[in-house]
Amino acid sequence: MKEFDLESLSREMPFKMPEHFLDDMTERVVSQIGKQRKQNKERKIYALFASVASAAAVALLFLHPFGSSLDIPDYDNISQCASVDEVLQDMSAEELSLYSMMSNYYGN
Repeated sequence: MKEFDLESLSREMPFKMPEHFLDDMTERVVSQIGKQRKQNKERKIYALFASVASAAAVALLFLHPFGSSLDIPDYDNISQCASVDEVLQDMSAEELSLYSMMSNYYGN
């Protein structure tokens, strides 16, 4: 195995540090720590809101009355559907005027 001669190596540093690099090191480190703390606080707030929204969604799913209050007609049996004339007769004057405006707007 070949021996390595340490005496032949130069004594110069292989890199150079910019002047005044260490002068404001403390301020830069403290500012970075402040930024990281702010980011951590924002992440905690985001996680809190996400947790609350998830809990609300789960509660809504469990507390919603599925099918008990929903009165959906069976459209396979057409006799359950009211005719257009019956629906129009049951409408109030305000509803009829709104229907008239909408039908004019949509061109029906």
